[in-house]
Amino acid sequence: MRFLAKSPSKLFRALLILIFLSSISLFINSSAFAATSVSADAKSGELAKGGKEADSLSKWKASLDNQSQSVLDSWVGSRPCNWDGVSCDSSGSITNLSLINLGLTGTLHSFNFSCFPNLLSLDISNNSLHGTLPSHILNLSKITSLNLSINHLTRNIPYEIGMISSLSELYLSLNNLTGLIPSSITNLRNLSILYLWGNKLSGSIPLEIGFLNSLKFLALSSNVLSGPIPPSIGKLRELSILYLFDNKLSGSIPLEIGMLSSLSELYLEKNEFTGSIPTSMINLKNLSILYLWGNKLSGSIPSEIGFLKCLKKLDLSSNAMSGPIPPSIGNLRELSYLNLGINKLSGSIPLEIGMLSSLSELYLEKNELTGSIPTSMINLKNLSILYLWGNKLSGSIPSEIGFLKCLRNLTCRVMLCPDQSLLPLEI
Repeated sequence: MRFLAKSPSKLFRALLILIFLSSISLFINSSAFAATSVSADAKSGELAKGGKEADSLSKWKASLDNQSQSVLDSWVGSRPCNWDGVSCDSSGSITNLSLINLGLTGTLHSFNFSCFPNLLSLDISNNSLHGTLPSHILNLSKITSLNLSINHLTRNIPYEIGMISSLSELYLSLNNLTGLIPSSITNLRNLSILYLWGNKLSGSIPLEIGFLNSLKFLALSSNVLSGPIPPSIGKLRELSILYLFDNKLSGSIPLEIGMLSSLSELYLEKNEFTGSIPTSMINLKNLSILYLWGNKLSGSIPSEIGFLKCLKKLDLSSNAMSGPIPPSIGNLRELSYLNLGINKLSGSIPLEIGMLSSLSELYLEKNELTGSIPTSMINLKNLSILYLWGNKLSGSIPSEIGFLKCLRNLTCRVMLCPDQSLLPLEI
């Protein structure tokens, strides 16, 4: 009886175990099916995404001339990740498009920027793109680097460029862009490189330029920009290179330029700057190149110039500088190029100029320098060019000049020499 009483209990337990095992099997099969379904959906999504981007690029390719289309002959099918110049992320979406120096001819009007939500870098530099820069470029919501330099783009830089908040590098140099620099560009707070040089941009440098406090390289040279350098430029504490040369900028060089503590290269030549060289420049302790030539600067060379001990190239020529060459210039031991020609500098050439042991080129011509040529110049063992002509120098040419074995181009034309027809035999 006891056996019979226990049997239904055992049967019931066995039935429960069977039901449990069946449930586990069903769950595993369902999960596998779901995973397969999700994987299939993901692949389908990737193909759809890649197909949309491929279709957009194909349409742009079709808008280019025949030669350009033949260059892009790999651009066929619906998988753009295998195309020349195209890079993708793990999901199959295009992240980088590099089409440098391919001779592409056409416009950007058929380029549907909104079809590339994950594009980080677009480089179509050194081609023959023409027409305008389309305003719908703002649809590149994730782009960090945009390079359209060395093309034939025309008309204004669109205001919408300032809405691409992710942008850190913008290269539009060597085109035919006109009009103003849009003030919206100062909204690009992540911008570290801004190259707009070699266009026909006019108007003034935006007052708000100081908002771009991540800038490391700023090149606005070779345009027709006018007006003063805004004092707000002093806020660009990360700036290491500043190119403003070959414009029509005027007014004085702002004192605030001395606040650019990271600056290593400063090019302000070929403008219409007036006034004196600000003494605040002595704070630019990292400066290696200072070009101020071809302006209307006056006053004397700051005696504190000797504090710029990293200077390798200094050019203050073709201004209206007056007064003596400060003896502190002898502290510039790294200097290889010094051009003070075509000014109104007076007094004698300081003995300390012979301390510039790295100097290879020295231009002091067309000034009002007096006295004799200092014999300390024989220490300039690396000197290859020496221009002293057009001054009021007197005395004889030092016989020690012959020790300058690297000298290739000696133009002294010393006035009031006892016998200008005779040069030292050592020469």
